[in-house]
Amino acid sequence: MNKKITQVLRSLEKRADYEKKNYSKIHHDKRMLAITKDTGIFYNLLLRIHKPKKILEIGTSFGYSTLWFADAMSKNSKIITIEKNPKKIKFAKDNFHKAGVANRIEIKEGIARDVLIQLSKSKLKTHEQFDFIFIDADKEEYPFYFDICLPMLKKNGIIAADNIIFPKRFKKHIKKYLNHIRGVKSVKSITFPIGNGQELSFKI
Repeated sequence: MNKKITQVLRSLEKRADYEKKNYSKIHHDKRMLAITKDTGIFYNLLLRIHKPKKILEIGTSFGYSTLWFADAMSKNSKIITIEKNPKKIKFAKDNFHKAGVANRIEIKEGIARDVLIQLSKSKLKTHEQFDFIFIDADKEEYPFYFDICLPMLKKNGIIAADNIIFPKRFKKHIKKYLNHIRGVKSVKSITFPIGNGQELSFKI
């Protein structure tokens, strides 16, 4: 792994550990709410095999998952990541600069639904598509995110989603999402019990 990226990831992991121990003391808007370390390793290995050129991420937070993706990609690749919280965006930008990958990552600020609608319109005009799309934002919006992202995904591309198993409070929304995607004939989906649970949908 890239040394600069590794250093930033380790720093964020220390913060995540602190949050777990002091969860109730930290305001929601200041929580990292990131994927787990084993999830990061899983996607890093997957992307090294998949070799994506363009990634779309819904839910940047502090950029922890983004950095795991960036480490697995070539220097001429690009990640577009969406975040609505300005404070988290500032923190993520700082992390990307420290890791030396800021030139490969574009942060789009705004409500994910609105940003995706605009992005979808622009991609339809240019016929540009993504190789990998990662969903880790408002759980009740997962079906919408999936539907609007699927046309922007290349054949043999992957849409992945976090929090499929945990926390249990999202169970109702996740059940709706799983029922929805498993009715889509153009994808094959499977759940991986890694971290908080990952759903990978392959476009066939």
